[in-house]
This record gives sequence, C-alpha cells and structure tokens, in this order.
Amino acid sequence: MKRALVLTYDYLPCSAPGAALRSQKLVQYLPEFGWESLVICREEGMNGVAEAQLAAGPEVLRVRTPIPPWFSYQLGAWMWAKRILAPARALIRDRRPDLIYASCPPFPHALVAVRLAREARIPIVVDFRDAWSLDPYSSGGLIKQAAKRALCRCVYPRLERSVIESADAIVMNTPSMRREYAHRFEGAEQRIHLVPNGFDEADFCESVEPPPRERPLLLYCGRFSGVGGRSPEILLHAMHAAIDAGCEIDLEILGDDSPALRRSIRRLGLESSVRTHAPVSNREAVRAMREADILVVYQAPSRNEVTPVAGKTYEYLRSGRPILAIVPPGDNADLVRSHAPVHALVTDEDPARVASAIQHLLSRAARVRSTAADPEFVERYARRSIAERMAAIFDAARHGSPRR
Repeated sequence: MKRALVLTYDYLPCSAPGAALRSQKLVQYLPEFGWESLVICREEGMNGVAEAQLAAGPEVLRVRTPIPPWFSYQLGAWMWAKRILAPARALIRDRRPDLIYASCPPFPHALVAVRLAREARIPIVVDFRDAWSLDPYSSGGLIKQAAKRALCRCVYPRLERSVIESADAIVMNTPSMRREYAHRFEGAEQRIHLVPNGFDEADFCESVEPPPRERPLLLYCGRFSGVGGRSPEILLHAMHAAIDAGCEIDLEILGDDSPALRRSIRRLGLESSVRTHAPVSNREAVRAMREADILVVYQAPSRNEVTPVAGKTYEYLRSGRPILAIVPPGDNADLVRSHAPVHALVTDEDPARVASAIQHLLSRAARVRSTAADPEFVERYARRSIAERMAAIFDAARHGSPRR
C-alpha cells in the first residue's frame, strides 16, 4: 500500500464541514485504489499538537493555530502552516510517505508542502478547491475589498507561481478554474487536472419518504455570512415577493443561524415563513435535502472568468429533487442545466425573477415529488470515482520524471 501525507486545514470533525468533506471523502476511498493516508489538519479545541490518533481509518495529527479563524482567517492559516512544518518533517522521517498532497484553501500550507517535498525528494500534488490569485469574490467592507484586490494582484500571483511550478500535479475542481490557470501557466497545462467535487453514494442508500406538510418547503443548505460575498437578501426578498403574490411556502436555512441572518428575516416580516438552523452533520443535511420540495443553491456573481460550483450542488442533483439555482452564468449553471430534470435558473440577482422562478417550480414540484438522478451524473461524480481519478494522478506523479 502506497502512502500519502495529506495536509489540509479543515478535516472532520470541525466547524467547517463543507471545506473538510473533499479531503475526508478522498482519504476514505483512496485505500481501494492502493493509497493510505497520514493526515495533518487543524485542531480546533486543543492546545499545541495533539497525539497521532486513529480516526475513521487514517492516522490524523491535529495542530492548533494560535490565531482563531473568527479573529483572522488568513493570519490563522499562516501561523498554522508554520506550526505544521516540524511535525510534518517528523512524519516524513518516520513513516516515509510516497507523496505529499495539499488541499487548499487556505493556501499557506501549500508553500510548506513544496518545501517538504523538495527536502524529502518526493512528489507533491496540490489541490485548488478554490482559486487563489483568481479568487472570483469580493466581500467585506471597502478596506477589506481593497486589501484583497492588492493581494490578488501583487502578492498571491508570485506565491501561486512558486507552487504551480514546483508541483508534480495541480488539481482544479471546476472547468473554468482549470481553463483559466492553464491559460495563465502555459507550460503547466499537462500538469493541471480537473477533478470536481461530488457526493457520497453511501449517504443516499437509506430510503426517505418526504413527510406531509401544510405548505411546500424550500431548503437552502449552507452559510451566507462570511462566504464568498453571499448575501441572503436576494433570496429573502424573493420569498417576500412570492408570498405577496399568493404563494404559501416555507423556507428552511440549514447551516446558518447567525444573528445577522435572523435580523434580516425579522426586518422583512418573514418569521412565520423562514426558519434557520445551526449546522448539522452532512448525513443529516442530505436527509433534509431528500425530504424538501425544492432545493435552493445560491452563488454570488464572479468578478473574473472563474465561476465556482457550490459543493452542495452535487448532493442536490443526486437527491433528484427540483432545484432553484440563483447562480451566475458558468460552471454551476451548466451543471444544473445538464443534470437536473426539474429546475429553474436565475443568472442575475433580481428578486422579482427569483420569485417568478419559485412560482414556476412550485407548479412543477407539485406534479414531480422526485426524479431519478441522471445515471451519467451518478457515475461521474460519486466520491469513489473521484478518489479513483485522484489515485491515478498520485500514481502518475509518483512514477513521473523527478522535478527536483
């Protein structure tokens, strides 16, 4: 069995399950394709470095950052990357991994991974779950937005280039991201691979019967606050307009119970129609998806050619439920258009258009409680299939010509 040293900031259990799922599911299925994992991740509730422990199969070493993410996500990520250098060197010395795999964002530990791979003379694969210098979102106040633009223009490109030029393989998870990075790094096209996110078929094995309800239920899974410029205002104003037009509907937001969100709901007088819930396990979220009448996915507009795909989109599509997609033109819209038999797409941020889309979907959802997932979609985006593709990239990197 070959061995990969996996560096990932978030790994279950943690407070950011969406960010952790890609790494956790990859580690879960890689042994079927000849790769076991040693994981170094962030510790959220302990001081210093935790002892190596067995968790869901792999050995997991959790290292705490001295800066909590709520204070400064970026500063915390840089401090964590510095802290993992010594324990990673010890693991490499004692366990002799065949490859280093870094899952980003955040990105600072990719620089550590490059350094470790150079020292140990072993291959490195870096996974860009999201874009780095080509980050498509602007969020926060004017000062924060200006600082982010400056970093993306002047600092991140240099760091990013050092990672991409050093890595044996770079993985991107959306077509637009792969296309834009391949264009930017013309000599690296053959080392830039597309491996999307997906869903775990094991989460869909249990039979689920939607419960009877007085009113149709729309479900939004995920957070709004602090995530890629997302705002609940478009969806909440659309709910208000749809209710004013005579729609009797409820909306549940699963994964965001923030005070700011509750204030927005109260301001629009939607307390009797919109309910918020704290984050739950991924399996509980999948069950809620399968019980809802309409699933809502929202992505803020992109400021460049990279158009991310919300991770929940894959589970939405596997559930077979009707989908309301409020997303910009691009990868997320294309995925829903290609694989969701019952859907409505709104590619701008007009609440009136969203309200009309809700009314349109309600008329269709009443006739179609559920549809079978597209077989092509199931085969391509199952987590096991994704792990098989990643294992092939690992094997190619391991057997390729030395880059150091």
